[in-house]
Amino acid sequence: MTIRLHYNPDCPVCARRASRAARLDWLGRVELSTDVSPLGPVPPGEIVVVDKESGNAFDGIRAMRKLCLQVPLLFPYGLALYLLPTR
Repeated sequence: MTIRLHYNPDCPVCARRASRAARLDWLGRVELSTDVSPLGPVPPGEIVVVDKESGNAFDGIRAMRKLCLQVPLLFPYGLALYLLPTR
């Protein structure tokens, strides 16, 4: 399963975090994108994750959860994020 990570290219913190996630993804599951996401423009400090198989788009805690579950070193954090309530 692969995901597309949309981030705001004008936000230096977002760009740094996105490139860090891509470096940690040695399985090649994360594709970075600065295009407009299916949910609209990505605000600074936020990410939007699109599941490429189903086409579903996620933002907020759900996006972070999806990202963490795809990156091997972040996997335990993704599991821990299931303990937090979502909207």
